[in-house]
This record gives sequence, C-alpha cells and structure tokens, in this order.
Amino acid sequence: MNSLLNRQQFTIDPKKRNQFCRSLIQTWEGLSLPTEKEESYRKFPISGLDWKELGFDPKEKKTKIEDFSNSVEKDLVSETILDDIFVLLQQYLPKDYFSYLSVLQSPGIEFYICEDGLVTPIDSSLGDEPKFSFRIFYVPKGKFSQIHLKTQTNHNSDSLHLKSGIDVFISDKDSHVEILDEENYDEDLVQFRTVLLLSKENTSVKYHHFPFGGFRSKLLLHSHLLGNGAEVTVDGVSALGKRNLKDLDMEMHHHADHTTSKITYKAIVTDRSHHVFTGNLIIPPNLKKVVAHQESFNLSLNKKARAEANPKLEVLAEDVSCTHGATVGDIDEEQYFYLLSRGLSPEESKSLLVTAFYGETIHTIGFNEEVKLDLESSIHTILVGGK
Repeated sequence: MNSLLNRQQFTIDPKKRNQFCRSLIQTWEGLSLPTEKEESYRKFPISGLDWKELGFDPKEKKTKIEDFSNSVEKDLVSETILDDIFVLLQQYLPKDYFSYLSVLQSPGIEFYICEDGLVTPIDSSLGDEPKFSFRIFYVPKGKFSQIHLKTQTNHNSDSLHLKSGIDVFISDKDSHVEILDEENYDEDLVQFRTVLLLSKENTSVKYHHFPFGGFRSKLLLHSHLLGNGAEVTVDGVSALGKRNLKDLDMEMHHHADHTTSKITYKAIVTDRSHHVFTGNLIIPPNLKKVVAHQESFNLSLNKKARAEANPKLEVLAEDVSCTHGATVGDIDEEQYFYLLSRGLSPEESKSLLVTAFYGETIHTIGFNEEVKLDLESSIHTILVGGK
C-alpha cells in the first residue's frame, strides 16, 4: 500500500532529525517512567508490567543519534517548513516519558505530505522486539486530504511485546483534513501512543479513532487549536473484548479566538475488558467566541466488563460555550424486550441494539462505503461474533 504514497512519503534528512533530537535531550533527561501516582496514568497498571518480558529497560535512557556526513535523500518539503514544524514540536510535544521515548528511539522520522484528496493507508507489522515510531503528516496550506492509518500487528510467541509511537498531524492555514485511524492489534501487545494535532488558522480537522485488540493500551491525544477559525472534531469507537484494557486521554487546547472543538467518543466492553476515557477541554483567559463540547458514551455487555468516563473542563474565559456529558450503562431493557416482542431472537435483538449504538459514528466518516463496512464488521465480530 505504501506505493500509493508515491513521492509524498520520505524520511527526513538524518542530520535534521539528529539536530531536533538533541534539542530535546535536556528535557528527556528530566523525565522518568510514570507511575500510577500521576493523573494521566492513575488507571493504567504500569507498575505491573514485566519490562524484561517486553525486552525493554526503562532505566536505560538511550537515544538514537548518529553523525551523517551526507543526507540519504533529498527532503521534498522546504527547509523553512521543516524548521517551523520542529519549532512547533519543541513547543507542543507532550512532556511525557513515552512521547519523548518514541521520538528519540525511532530509527528516523517518517514524513508524509498530504495533498488534495490523497488517501494514505499505512500498514505495519511487528515481531517480538520492541518497536518505536515517529511519523509526521503535513497538510499544506489550502489543501484537502484524507488520511487512512491502518496499523496491524502480528505476533506468534507467548510473551508480550512493546510498541511506542507518536503521530503528529499538522494542518497549515486554510486546509482541511479527515483522518481515519484504525488499529488492529494482536492480544499480546502493550502499547503507548501519542497523537498530536496542530491546527492553524481556518483549518478543519476530523479525527476518527477505531482501536481494536491489544492487551494493554495507553493513548494520549493532544489537540492544539492554534489559529483563529480552527475547528477540530474527534470521535471514535473502542470495541473491547477478552481481558483488553484501553486507557484514553484526550485533550483540546484552545489558543485562539473563534475556535471550535468537539469530542464524541463511544466505548463498548464485553468479557472482562476495561475501558477508561478521560477528556479535557482547556480554554485559557481572554479568549473570545470559543465553542467546545465533550461527550462520552459507554455500553457494557457483560457484568464483568468495566467502562469509566472522566470528563473535565478547564475554562478560564467568559465568552465561551462549553458542554460536557457522559453515560455508562447496559443495553436498554425496554428496547431489548420490544425487539423480542416483534419476533426477533435474543441474539438478533442484542446485535441490532449494539449496531445502532456505534453505527451513527461510522456513518459520519467521509471515506468510501467499503471502509465503513470493514469497520462495522470488525466491531461486530469482537462484540457479538461473526455475521
């Protein structure tokens, strides 16, 4: 699939990459492995992870920085744009251990230029060794792009394995981008992931997140609305089964007037799975005409499954419109018995109600019908079995 990217994909000049990494070293040396005492990790059992099994020693703070006499290939984006991007990253890269680890341990920076109507599906697979990745997706000024990240892991041994990555999406002025982020992971994966959305003036960003599988997953999503008129919408569906744990932190940082953000996230849990959603809307003083909404809907299909929602607001400005809400519950009994009364079997009734719960989110995606049907099939299989 990478052939579809053609000339729009390249690895940033190693000398530039090394220069950027060196600028992070001082901060990196002051970071330590998080514990459950920290707010962002209070629900994630990080102290129970066997790092030896994962093949990683968090006490060894290594960085992959080497000297290169020549560039391996010519960058396809101007040096000025790259410099601006690195300045943004230095300012907004979350000061989180795994965010910095992903940058400094990755073998290189994968860079994608996302132009008009370009769909960029990305496939990757893992073995037993820990993997670290750092990708930047840049939407040029005035362009429209659709980005499809489709990540899959394969693992054959009985031990757990580790993946730590950061994906940065930068929308330049007057651009529009829709991102479909689909994760299909094996049952032995422990993942730490950062998603960073940086939106300039008059941009429109839609980010759809659909994570499936894995053993333990921690996601930090930080969205920064940097310019007047920026709009960011985040939605998605987590479908969890078996003993899967997913812990999601999603933050919307408003930095400019006339900005709009919305988070609408759904989780469906069954078996012994556990889902944690924490959302935060951050609006500093003196901003005007800001609209921000946050919603979390959670459906449990098993008494042993757990879903938690933690909505937060940090609103210090007055000329704003902000709302938040969260629900956690089982299948509606009245709706269930109504369907039974209309002649549907218990399995058909349950399937119909579950499909209705997540279907609205899928229908808002602007990708083709085949992609939507694949998503529906993945969720359906995890929750109620194959069709």
